[in-house]
Amino acid sequence: MRPLRDKDLLLILLFYPLSIQASCIDNDDPAYNLAVSQGNYAKAFDLLAQELHLRRDEASHFKIVQGFSASHDDRHGEADPDTLELSLDPGLFMEGKEGACQGVAHELTHLRQFQRDRRFLHNTFSKQPVPEKGWNGCDRDHLDKPDAAKAEDDAYECLEDNDVAPHAAAEDIEAVLAQIPYAAQHLLRNDDVSYLAENVKNWADHEAMITDHSNESYYLPEIKSEDIRIFCRGFKETRALLVNTGPALGAWQFFCRGRH
Repeated sequence: MRPLRDKDLLLILLFYPLSIQASCIDNDDPAYNLAVSQGNYAKAFDLLAQELHLRRDEASHFKIVQGFSASHDDRHGEADPDTLELSLDPGLFMEGKEGACQGVAHELTHLRQFQRDRRFLHNTFSKQPVPEKGWNGCDRDHLDKPDAAKAEDDAYECLEDNDVAPHAAAEDIEAVLAQIPYAAQHLLRNDDVSYLAENVKNWADHEAMITDHSNESYYLPEIKSEDIRIFCRGFKETRALLVNTGPALGAWQFFCRGRH
């Protein structure tokens, strides 16, 4: 057998991540199925974390919570923007490895979104005085104390409030899109397609909050730019799935066409 050449090593490095990612859709993985059959959901999660390349600090945010689904409208997962805890119901693992991988990828994306928002806000509030204007729609807790750290906390809390509809929609759009690499043939399940389309429409229904400058002390222009980028990706994916995108077409024409 000839020794490996540099070219061979390069090919291995290029294709190795793809082989790891592809194994996430292996619903017949004996190690994963054994862990689930034994009720060892921590082991099942560890297997998923390895294949999703979660960093140790990211994996530490996940908590497996018995009975979570029953008390949260049958949802198998939820990300808390305040505590940064990512709760998973054991039922997620029973969906099979493919479904569980998508569920973990979805919640992981929310964690990274919260951290990204914090970075944007911290970068802004650490470099400039706390603005007096631009807080429309945000009920601040520290109006009488314009301290930068407290103002940053107020901004983060208001940003993650579901009243900022386009931001909440963009977060869910991005989280659903993050599932696609871990879906067989890159095809989302019908429920996920519907959820994606629902959030694309919801973003478009509230596009006025994007062009409104009276909220930009917390809904920063940089964050709005991210949300526009995500909406455009979501619209494109929804249209490729032959879902009716008519209700969001105007927003796409204004924000996306010729720009993304």
